Amino acid sequence: MATILVTGCDTGLGVEFARQYAGDGHRVIATCLDPATATETVAIRGNIEVVKLDVTDHTAIEALSRRLRHDTIDILLNNAGIGRPHPPFGETDYALWDRILQTNLLGPMKMAESFVEQVGRSEAKMMAFISSRMGSIALNNSGGSYAYRSSKAGLNMIVKTLAVDLAPRQICVLALHPGWAATEPGGRVPVAESVAGMRGVIHRAGPHHTGSFVTYHDQPLPW
Repeated sequence: MATILVTGCDTGLGVEFARQYAGDGHRVIATCLDPATATETVAIRGNIEVVKLDVTDHTAIEALSRRLRHDTIDILLNNAGIGRPHPPFGETDYALWDRILQTNLLGPMKMAESFVEQVGRSEAKMMAFISSRMGSIALNNSGGSYAYRSSKAGLNMIVKTLAVDLAPRQICVLALHPGWAATEPGGRVPVAESVAGMRGVIHRAGPHHTGSFVTYHDQPLPW
């Protein structure tokens, strides 16, 4: 069975990724900000280890990588992220913007750099990044959400660049849009459906899919 490292397993998509992968018998390393409050994740049965990790803490990421230095990680699933609130133009919260960039952009990059060796010697050789349709420049017809949009657009650029740089190692790098998942008010896509769809995309992908930006039902999105 595969080993999957998932960030952001405190709530929502992260919890469901951990639940589904563990339910299928895989080994799951589920990171969260505070295991003491991540009750849903802690309650998951199976081969799962819940680990405290803040992806904005680069020292902690490096420490986890050292602890897992002899392991193989088939799928590095960079799920941790924040978005709301979305202050309108003229009311920008720059401290919040900085926190969003640290979490959604720099954190995933640090995870990729820190765990590339473990992924590179695995069988699946997969790095998946949870992006968003809101990071698509071509599809931005509604404006607003400056901090969140910029973080996901930047993440998409990281994915595309990693795909080029890691191609010699046969590592597949994907950006995935989960749909408007029901992790917040108004969300229309059931969380289990979103995660199952993204898992399917990951499972079907190979080196020739690297650098793709696709939806949870495997439809390509423009950058």
